[in-house]
Amino acid sequence: MRRALAILAVCATVLALPAGPAAAATAVTAKAQLRGHLPELGERPTMRVFVTQAAYDTYRNSLGDANVFPAASSLFMTFDKEILALYTRGNDTGGRCIGTQIAAGFSGDTLAATASWQAGTCGAPSTAHYPFILISLSRTATDGTTWLSTARSVCLTVETQDTNACGTLSGASAAPSATASAAPTSTATAAPSSASAVPSATRSLTPTQTVAAASPTSASTSAAPSASRSAAAAASPSATATDNGTNILLYAMLIAIAFLVLLSLFLSRGGRRR
Repeated sequence: MRRALAILAVCATVLALPAGPAAAATAVTAKAQLRGHLPELGERPTMRVFVTQAAYDTYRNSLGDANVFPAASSLFMTFDKEILALYTRGNDTGGRCIGTQIAAGFSGDTLAATASWQAGTCGAPSTAHYPFILISLSRTATDGTTWLSTARSVCLTVETQDTNACGTLSGASAAPSATASAAPTSTATAAPSSASAVPSATRSLTPTQTVAAASPTSASTSAAPSASRSAAAAASPSATATDNGTNILLYAMLIAIAFLVLLSLFLSRGGRRR
């Protein structure tokens, strides 16, 4: 009997050895880029994954005037080494925001990240209850492997399972395309088609999220003042020519008046001498 139990224990140990490494997740570096509260993000948690700058800029442009997310150049990441993931909690209890300490690990075909709650609203009004966080994930795991080529989804959970949300990684590549930086201009025309998806999702960011002030539309609006200034500069010579003509006429009239005054004084003195 003892011999049979020993054989069973050895078999169980042998079977458990290969299962241990397979179940262990490979750590992936995650960094918080932006967090806060936004109104009307929906009732359920969501996750959006941006593998390239073109995909991120397309989403930002789709928000139109409601865009509050920073440009890629303002983030503490680069798409050649990292990707972005936007997690929204949806309707929450309020009085708390998502902490910046993110733990992420890759196993199988899924990258799973976890976060914790932090008391307060990250500068938002006390009534805010739609927290979100924008995080960057390294394309290379801590052991040097590139997990992105075999991944299918990215998930994030804030302490409890009811907050879990996943985003798909269909067609993800190990490295961004060379034309990623040029994509914002070409994708700007596609913005109206998806603007209705989240018209008010990012309408009012909390006052502390000053980094989100930058948007792609600022460049286009700044072009208008320069055009108007150049038009005004081109029209200014004719205005100065008119002013010069008016000044000469005024000076001539003053000289004539002064001459008449002097002449009258001269004549009046001559009449007194007689």
